[in-house]
Amino acid sequence: MTVMYMPEQRLQMYLPFKYRLYPFRNQERELLRQLDELKFLHNYALEQRIDSWRLQKKSVSYTDQQASLTRWRHNDMDGLGRVYIHVAQDCLHRLDNAFKSLFRQITDYPRFKHEITSLTYPDAYNGSVAITEGRRDTKRLHLSKIGDVPIKYDRPLPAGRIKTCTVKREGDRWYAVLTIEVADAPVHAVTEPVNPVGIDLGLNHIATLSTGETVEPPKFFRRSERSLRRAQQKLSREIKGSNNWKKQKIRVARCYAKVKDKRMDFAHKLTTGWAKQHDLIAFEDMDVRNMVHGHFAKSISDAGWGMFRQMCSYKAPRSNGMYIEVQTINTTQECSKCGRTADPPLELEDRVYRCPCGHTEDRDVNASRNILGRALAAVGQGMPEFTRVETGPPPSRSGRRVRSSNRKPPAAKGVTF
Repeated sequence: MTVMYMPEQRLQMYLPFKYRLYPFRNQERELLRQLDELKFLHNYALEQRIDSWRLQKKSVSYTDQQASLTRWRHNDMDGLGRVYIHVAQDCLHRLDNAFKSLFRQITDYPRFKHEITSLTYPDAYNGSVAITEGRRDTKRLHLSKIGDVPIKYDRPLPAGRIKTCTVKREGDRWYAVLTIEVADAPVHAVTEPVNPVGIDLGLNHIATLSTGETVEPPKFFRRSERSLRRAQQKLSREIKGSNNWKKQKIRVARCYAKVKDKRMDFAHKLTTGWAKQHDLIAFEDMDVRNMVHGHFAKSISDAGWGMFRQMCSYKAPRSNGMYIEVQTINTTQECSKCGRTADPPLELEDRVYRCPCGHTEDRDVNASRNILGRALAAVGQGMPEFTRVETGPPPSRSGRRVRSSNRKPPAAKGVTF
């Protein structure tokens, strides 16, 4: 179970802000060239680690490669030497983190990259990144070794120090993600929630609240599949590496970016409303990545379940609320009124929960109330309107729960969570 809340006092916090960049042509060419140099540096450093271990059984550390970086830059002044030194060090640091994850058996072996789409200034506060004034009161973002890049501020920056800056390329668009170090005002955690809510994520309804409210899935990707299919088919007909192939690749990226922007806008508006209305938000602690497979993979990816939880995890504490993740075991199989476990278990096509105690309710609403009940139990509160029982369903003669052996298998199509 995961309980996230704001402590009573914090000295500082880091807030990321993403802004659109509009580099000039010479600046864009320089950014693209530096990304190519970082790709070469990553692949060269990875090859050095692999060859050193295979030939000499000797491991190469981040400290060794960082010490060699000065020599590499000196021998290639017109290439890697034009990349800001701390940006190149950050590239080696990310490769080192990939190897550390490998030894912890978290990820696969690092792979050679065909493309790098971002570069990071890890210590932007030392003057390598700064906000400057341009002509006609326009804003510029000064990036070391690149210049003053025009930037569009859709919201003002808070008063604080720029900690890091990441320049990202998404299709034909450029963005700057500024991490600002600001002083955090004292925020007291909610110990007795007044308006809590449990949220069950699904596909039939993208979100079902314990209040009975449901949110219909917007299905942004499903609605854009036709245009995406046509754009990808046209890309497959072009000669890879040609100018027409590059232009069509950008068009495909624009289609995906439009779907992403719509999904992000929908999620931000929805989660902001939840954070303002409720002082406790509870979700299931489910691993979405392990669920993205099979017949429901595309629908689950289009729903963006992880996005809702990630946004609520920081919006609820900033609104003086709490964010809680409870165990997902039997949230859809237990009765939210008496606590009895369904026997035989509900299948995917069973959309109504019917309990022998007389409680009949929509399956998703029942699950959201179970989530809320577990969250309230985690913070030391109960649900007085519900009376839970300690015993399960009556056992059979053999001492096991009675289960029907004539149940039909779930249908392959038309099944919803």
